[in-house]
Amino acid sequence: MSSPPPRTPIPRLDEFDLMIATARLRLRPLEDRDVDDLWPLVSDPDLPRMMIWAAHTDRSETRAFIQSTREALARGTGATWAIEVDGRAAGTVGLGDLRFAHAALRVDRAELGYWIAPALRGAGLVTEAAQAVVRCGFETIGLHKIQVHCFEANAASRRVIEKLGFRVVGRQEDDAWRDGRWWAMLSYELTAPEWSDVSTTMRVKRPMP
Repeated sequence: MSSPPPRTPIPRLDEFDLMIATARLRLRPLEDRDVDDLWPLVSDPDLPRMMIWAAHTDRSETRAFIQSTREALARGTGATWAIEVDGRAAGTVGLGDLRFAHAALRVDRAELGYWIAPALRGAGLVTEAAQAVVRCGFETIGLHKIQVHCFEANAASRRVIEKLGFRVVGRQEDDAWRDGRWWAMLSYELTAPEWSDVSTTMRVKRPMP
């Protein structure tokens, strides 16, 4: 499994067309108008229990989050998409902690993250959205590696990760404190050559536009 050298020069995220259409979804950068759709979801204390963020307590937090995604895109450190279902933002999917260089090293990597409205879970929409973003990360942005982490207890997220063909890197015992206890975390990764393999096999069905 050979790996080509990194792209030269380092690409700029804001130069890419980040509009993505899948069979059932439209993925696009977040907009200010999405506050109205996202606020009822992100203010639910149960939604982020298996995530790294806390429920929003004021609409201004949701507006600030949307603004932060624009700033990350401009800096080249992250790309976040609204998961649009029937014309409304119903969740987000993104590539965070995105970096092409670390000191004298080229690393070309990012971390995948996602969530969707509880009412839409179980229909494969998160997998469809995440798969499209992984494809964008490798084939459009030119990343070499995408990583993803999840709570070991988050069985639904683990199923998404495994459907996408990510390889288990390891388990971190007592890795994060939340809700009065320590939680174990699982780490996964996928490289560009591995993506080329799994995206053309029966392990992963690529969503058709």
